[in-house]
Amino acid sequence: MILAAALLAATVDLSAELKARIEGAHLPAMQATVVRSDGIVAHGAAGIVKIGSNEHVTNADAFHIGSCTKPFTATILGTLVEEKKIGWETRVADIFPGWKIRSDYRDVTLADFLAHEAGLPPFGEDEEMKKLPPMKGTAVENRRRFAEFVLSQPPSVPPRTQFQYSNADYVIAAAIAEKVSKKSWEELVRTRIFEPLHMTTAGFGWPMRVWGHEDVNGVLKPVDPHGPYQLQNFLASAGDLHMTTDDLAEFLRAHLRAMNGKKTLISPATAAVMHTKRKKSGLGFGVATVAGFEDVATHSGSADTMVTVIAIAPHNDVAVAVSTNAAGDAATKAVGAELRDLLTRFAVSTVAAPK
Repeated sequence: MILAAALLAATVDLSAELKARIEGAHLPAMQATVVRSDGIVAHGAAGIVKIGSNEHVTNADAFHIGSCTKPFTATILGTLVEEKKIGWETRVADIFPGWKIRSDYRDVTLADFLAHEAGLPPFGEDEEMKKLPPMKGTAVENRRRFAEFVLSQPPSVPPRTQFQYSNADYVIAAAIAEKVSKKSWEELVRTRIFEPLHMTTAGFGWPMRVWGHEDVNGVLKPVDPHGPYQLQNFLASAGDLHMTTDDLAEFLRAHLRAMNGKKTLISPATAAVMHTKRKKSGLGFGVATVAGFEDVATHSGSADTMVTVIAIAPHNDVAVAVSTNAAGDAATKAVGAELRDLLTRFAVSTVAAPK
């Protein structure tokens, strides 16, 4: 108890700088957390839950993380690979032998989907969604229906030849996880990530207290989380989780520790595969140089009303998560600038690679 209190007292409060950041960018709110291998070293929150409200955002408020959900889906598959329920090089045609999969996709593997190398269309715009068959079943049923349909359609680029970001990759990856585990993606996320990491604020869909804001010609408009704008249930595995940056950073810390040789949710061997750059990214995370730090695991997420960015710098024992409840260029630039500043400030001397 004494140690926990001491660590809490040593945590840097970022609220004042986040307040300055949102005022400079004209955003309603921002939340951020910095962790090292041994826990949180800084966090904070500033702003209001929606424009026109007097309710202030706190560290306990969840934000929608959009496509930062994809690393969660990839991590689930990593655990299933460790259990030998599937392999990174398992072909989709072998998982769903009864489907009429186009010959273009027959050799596409699990790793190809997770690295966005399957050649699938992006499925990020309404026009693409209108081409789908009716999706009126459960999330599990609709993911399978979506996956079977998409794999019967022509690829947008030749599979396994280049990187092309696609939400479809992660719907299909979730369908694969469900097939080999006989459990829903939602249950897998809860039991394999949320519960082991004690992520009590994490959940599915929009957060209920913090509203997102869409950018309409440079003007931010609040979007009711109970309103008509909802992501379709089969897309959850590609981008429909919410949580605080404290909880998100705890997930990043699990990867940070695994990347530096410690078994966590995944083994160091699995982390090495997930965080090795392929054509452009790893499996579930980008791999890039950020603010001068090399081999940083990255991702960003936005479903057009909030923006979240994450980064893990394993050689410098630091990971950062930043969220804002607005979308648009100003929001994207502000969270990116905050992430780079926090990485720079809290990075430690180069960590020795595990033997």
